[in-house]
Order: sequence, then C-alpha cells, then structure tokens
Amino acid sequence: MSLLLLIDGYNISQPIAPSRSPDPRWLEQIRGVLLRDLTTHLSQSLRRRTCVVFDAANPPRDRPSRFTHNEIDVQFAVDHLAADDLLEEIIRAHPTPKRLMVVSSDHRVQIAAKRRGAAHFDSQPWMDDLTDGKIHLAVALKPELGGAGQGGSPESKSHGKPAGPVKPRVEDPSEVADWMREFGFDD
Repeated sequence: MSLLLLIDGYNISQPIAPSRSPDPRWLEQIRGVLLRDLTTHLSQSLRRRTCVVFDAANPPRDRPSRFTHNEIDVQFAVDHLAADDLLEEIIRAHPTPKRLMVVSSDHRVQIAAKRRGAAHFDSQPWMDDLTDGKIHLAVALKPELGGAGQGGSPESKSHGKPAGPVKPRVEDPSEVADWMREFGFDD
C-alpha cells in the first residue's frame, strides 16, 4: 500500500527550546507528543500509510534513522541537509502522488507536492483539525481507514487551508429564542 500522509515532523510541532538550558531530551519529548497525538487520532490502517520526517538534529541514540512507532513510519533525514530534502525525495518517488497529503507549512515542500499533483495542508491548521476529529486527506477513504472524522474533502486538496468552522446544528428552536433575548434581539 502506498503512503497517504507525509508529515513534516518538526514543522508541525515547531520545536523551540523551552529555556536557556533545556532538558537535553526536549526534542525527544516534542517528537513523542506528536507521535502520541497521531497514534491517538489516526486509525491503525491509516497509521500504516503515514510517514513523519524529522530533521537529523539530535536523532534518538537508541534507534536507527528509520523506525516504526505504533505503525507510523518515522524517518530522520540523516543523509540529507534538511528534512525538506528527504520530504521532496519521498514526494518525487511516490507512485500515486494524487493520493498523497503532504502536511507542512514550508513553501518549498508545498511547491514540491503541488508539482507532483499531491495535496498539501499547512501544519498547524491540519493538526488542530486532527485533534478536533477531522482528518484532511487527498482522497476520501473507506471509513475503516480514516479513523475518527476521516476526510478527503475537496477544500483540503484545493488550497491547503481549512474551509472554515462548521455551523452547529440547532436542535431546539426555543434555544435560539432564548439566546436572541439574551443578546437583546427580542423584537
């Protein structure tokens, strides 16, 4: 099965040292939080088709440059100048790029995705939506692949930005009347 999600790891977690003398394992902790969140919100089937790429700075000493974490392919760009180089290589090599969603706010990576016909989405909005139960993918999937709130909506492919908030459904019309009165619209 080919890759469906390619994630720029540090781009999505924005690692900034917490202080002048941070815990030496702070990058490892940031990676752990991201991988935990992905594991929590992606189905097992989708995790098997997900790759997270990190820059090679401070890769874990006790792991190889590529390993699997709860079905997610994790790669460190040890043979590349930056993670962007490895991300571009993976995008170029993808057999069906129109099925690939690239999650990165880096314009260089987004251009590489667009050039191959892959979808792209800015990192923070994608992650915010993921934790809210909406998974943006390049293609709609069968429910068992997507996990909670699986997506593939056209707006995610067309411009990499969320379409906007979903309007809540009003179950009780009297609730609307109560709120209208509360805000002074009781004409």
